[in-house]
Amino acid sequence: MSRLAIKRFFLLFIQNLAASIFIGISVYGAINYWGGEAERKISVAVSLLLGLGAVVCAFIVVAVGGHQDKMAGSSENRSAPERSLND
Repeated sequence: MSRLAIKRFFLLFIQNLAASIFIGISVYGAINYWGGEAERKISVAVSLLLGLGAVVCAFIVVAVGGHQDKMAGSSENRSAPERSLND
């Protein structure tokens, strides 16, 4: 495996992990909000930490996705032959 392939795999793993954590936090919040099996009240501090975690995960997904798009675009530009504007 080349270094670029390892970097892409690692970035994809980080993006998927952040998305999974975000979904988990969201589902936990929805279940807690609508009651679920046992209605448990959480403290304000825990609620704020979960909200901050969700925002950080969303930021990671967006930032890593943008970086992956740049990497894909630069590799496409390197492999594409030059075209003239008259084609």
